Amino acid sequence: MRVIAWLAALSLSFVFPAISAAQGSERMSESSTAVNRAMIKRAFDDWSAGKGDVFSLLAENATWRIMGSDPEIAKTYHSREALLDAAAKPLAARLKGPLKPTVRRIWADGDEVIVFWDGEGDVYDGTKYRNTYLWIMTVKDRRVVDVTAFLDIPSFKAVLDRPPPPRKP
Repeated sequence: MRVIAWLAALSLSFVFPAISAAQGSERMSESSTAVNRAMIKRAFDDWSAGKGDVFSLLAENATWRIMGSDPEIAKTYHSREALLDAAAKPLAARLKGPLKPTVRRIWADGDEVIVFWDGEGDVYDGTKYRNTYLWIMTVKDRRVVDVTAFLDIPSFKAVLDRPPPPRKP
């Protein structure tokens, strides 16, 4: 009886190959979903603990879009270095220490991972920087290759408009 059931299942896979392929693809998607979600979660956990940041996951040629209507901030950057030079480093230069992320929620589906998080840091002039972010990331081969970022641009810009602290000789 088991042989007959096995043969029936085998013949169905020849008659309906799309069903077998879809089931395999679904399992693979579930696996990549879990792996990508865990990788991003671990990077945010490490960043929050002061051990690195999420930017290290970016591919060198990653595309990063900051959404919004402010032409100084809302732009598309076509490399990891371009983003760091234009946005991350100027913010870090005005903070006393690293930006501390607190993740509210992470969603993942295959290669797409969405992180809703808050960032906070002490500014050199004694004020606090607080912002809420939503990053939609595409992961390929354990590297983030594309990001669409939403944030409170006026809060971000208010910190960038302050001069960085003077450099110590």
